[in-house]
Amino acid sequence: MINRLRESSQSLTFRIAALLALALLPIGLISVATTFQLLSQADRKAETNLLALTSEAAAPEEAHIRTGIGAANMLAAMVPRLRRSNWDCAEPLGDFVRDSQAFSFAGYVSAEGTILCASEGQGTDVSDRRIYKTMAADPQTRITVSPDALVSQTSVVMVTVPVRRNGRFDGYAAVSLPHGQLFRPLDQLSEDRPLDLITYNAEAEVLTSSRGLDDVERHLPANYELSDLLYAQDGAFIDETRAGFLRVFAVVPIVPGQVFALGSWEHRRNDFIEGLSITSSMLFPVAMWLVCLAVAFFAVQRMVIRPTRNLRARMLQFMRSRRITEPRHEASTPRELREMEETWMRLAENVLHDEAELYDTIHQRTVLLKEVHHRVKNNLQLIISILNMKVRKARGAEVKDALADIRQRVMGIARVHQELYETSTAERVQAGELLRAIVGQTVRTALDDSSAVNFVEEYDDIVVYPDQAVPLSLAVTELLTNALKNLDAPGNEKPTLSIRLTRDETKGARVELCNSLNPDGPHEQEEARSSGLGMALVTAFAHQMEGFAESEATPEQYCAILRFPIADFDDTKMPGELALA
Repeated sequence: MINRLRESSQSLTFRIAALLALALLPIGLISVATTFQLLSQADRKAETNLLALTSEAAAPEEAHIRTGIGAANMLAAMVPRLRRSNWDCAEPLGDFVRDSQAFSFAGYVSAEGTILCASEGQGTDVSDRRIYKTMAADPQTRITVSPDALVSQTSVVMVTVPVRRNGRFDGYAAVSLPHGQLFRPLDQLSEDRPLDLITYNAEAEVLTSSRGLDDVERHLPANYELSDLLYAQDGAFIDETRAGFLRVFAVVPIVPGQVFALGSWEHRRNDFIEGLSITSSMLFPVAMWLVCLAVAFFAVQRMVIRPTRNLRARMLQFMRSRRITEPRHEASTPRELREMEETWMRLAENVLHDEAELYDTIHQRTVLLKEVHHRVKNNLQLIISILNMKVRKARGAEVKDALADIRQRVMGIARVHQELYETSTAERVQAGELLRAIVGQTVRTALDDSSAVNFVEEYDDIVVYPDQAVPLSLAVTELLTNALKNLDAPGNEKPTLSIRLTRDETKGARVELCNSLNPDGPHEQEEARSSGLGMALVTAFAHQMEGFAESEATPEQYCAILRFPIADFDDTKMPGELALA
């Protein structure tokens, strides 16, 4: 049991977990609890202070609005008397407005929308104004804002009270409070933390704003509409403004159910709570972070990073020089890393052993393959020599031509064999490179002066398997030999010989070999196409490639065309030498 505990204590997981748990548990608990408590208290205190300041800042507006409501109610009660006096009220209402200094207008609007009695503007038609239409549709006491009052031509807050006669709507009494009289400077309330104040009515219409009505939208809460803030009692919350600034908001009813005040100020957490500031409370997270950093650096640096870097350096040395260096374990190296290094050393030794065997096998296979190529070349050369002897001893012209034809084909096979294994890899053959070498050598052998022929070559970049490269080369050699035999041109023109290797639209390849003809000469190639051995061989080679051969002949030109599909390469397959190993 003791030995098992000792072994577990040496593991990397146990050491880091133990050190971090020991260092962070008490500091983390104290820091989280203290910081959470301080931040919560700071928010609650800020909300409470803002509620008090909002109530204090909105007190003058509340007094003015309540005075306006009282004046409007008084004027509504006087309407029957004013009607009996034939609306002789311009002078007394004008004196009332001038003496109060709180109003810019006072008057009565009839049910038809005409100002029958007012401090000024008597007889004016207001039936097209929004406040008249609203009162006519739903008569009740309202407090609204009018940025362009019809009579006073100023921005005012209007208090309207309906007037009823025999239970029916008979117009409304209205008084206007100029915006300039509603606000007093708010800097005296909170100099270090500026306060913004907005008042609005039950229809969520902004009445006044300490920043002015033009820019009021940017200072409203982003996640609340004013219609959501029609609180019956005081309330506070924290939210971003629509301009993206975090602020503390407080809602205070000025006239319950009618007018509300929304105060806000910057969200800060630097208030002192029982002698302890938020800044000093942040020492706990800082201390926790420093301890975490020190413990993590010591644990990871000593027990993980240094041994891992040493192991990486040894791996890089092995990769570059195939040398295995013995590890130097320190006392603090965890058991898992020691086991990892031992496993890597065994792996490196196995890799070296397998590589040595693989290289030896590849070398043997390469030597064997070269020997096979050499023997094939010698055997073909021996066959050519025997045919040369038979040609020289033959007496009949027909026999000599037949033997010479066979010798030419064997020489073509030998040439293909040589070029195939000198210009390409064992698994992939560049068809254009191979054909270019074979065609060039064949033309140089057959023609004494190659400049006497217009020779055209065009090869696309096409890669094929050797199984296709061999019959392709033999077929092209046969076609080229036949073309050189019958190459001709009318008059003194230079004959033309062209060979093209191109891709077609069906993921295949197309070989076209054309030679010019003399229209007045014999057409031997047409006869060879139908009954000759050359075309029979070409057709057989085309079938080996899963393709077909065809020809196109005109009096001026003969073309042999070979079409075959290009086999797809599987990159997951192992090269031939490695597969044999």
